[in-house]
Amino acid sequence: MAAAAGVSPTTVSHVLSGNRPVNEQTATRVRSVVSRLGYVPASLARGLQAGSTSVIGLLIPDISNTFFAELAKGVEDAAHHLGYGVILCNTEFDSDREDRYLGLIRSRFVDGVVYAAGSPPSRQRLDALVGQFPIALADEEVEGLGATLITTADHEGGGRLVGEHLRTLGHRRALMLTGPSDLRSSGARGSGFKEAFEGEVVERVGDFKEESGYRLMKEALATGRLEQTAVFAGNDLMAIGALAALREAGLSVPQDVSLAGFDDIRAASLVFPPLTTVHQPAYDVGHTATTQLLQYVARHQVPPSARHTLPVQLKVRESTAPPAS
Repeated sequence: MAAAAGVSPTTVSHVLSGNRPVNEQTATRVRSVVSRLGYVPASLARGLQAGSTSVIGLLIPDISNTFFAELAKGVEDAAHHLGYGVILCNTEFDSDREDRYLGLIRSRFVDGVVYAAGSPPSRQRLDALVGQFPIALADEEVEGLGATLITTADHEGGGRLVGEHLRTLGHRRALMLTGPSDLRSSGARGSGFKEAFEGEVVERVGDFKEESGYRLMKEALATGRLEQTAVFAGNDLMAIGALAALREAGLSVPQDVSLAGFDDIRAASLVFPPLTTVHQPAYDVGHTATTQLLQYVARHQVPPSARHTLPVQLKVRESTAPPAS
């Protein structure tokens, strides 16, 4: 193995264990040889002979986003309670990086995979895993993906709560800053909001990042005057970015413009004014997805296609108010 990769046995060990940093080019070469030769580390070989490695893989897009950090904590707690370890793969919304991690997961012979997509997921990439491992999707759904467990919060219901709240306050024109249009969660939040708001909604599409909310809000303000009295951002990070742009334009929240988000990350209650948002149970999403997944792993069964939708709550804080007369 080491000779085939042109490295020392120690380097191979570091790449496979992840205990020591290894030059990315070297690590890629070693993983390529591992995949080509079908090498199985001794500890994993013993697990395979017993029918289990007691390890699952977790793919998330951004560990610095506290929503995904809470989701990962739920996954790890559930796995630990059931005697499993977790390989954490942080993809940074990068499809190439995700491909490398999926290859690593396949070479590690994990017992199952929890996949949390923060950008539009690729059916082709995930199809390669179906049949090799049980898969649980957390927070997002990928249509037509084999036998899969799906755990999400009620995205459409959450959007509806925000729409009803702003409509009840008296708003009739709203700006909606959404995440990618091909993410199911983004579309569901938007459709729920528009259904309940019943007024005029102008939509601008972003990518669920703080910079995106800031940029979209700046674009909306480019004419010098905001026609809408309320803004609904597809997640809290976009809302925080929009808040910065509104302040730069000399507008006050909520006196001039009401602002609401989605997720209820920790920063939502710490910004000024504290953000009205939809509380999404990130920890429970991760915990439920993992618990459901490992029930089938323990029985060596292929999971059925099943969906678990968790309720959400509206957290009304100081960023929303009736429109100025």
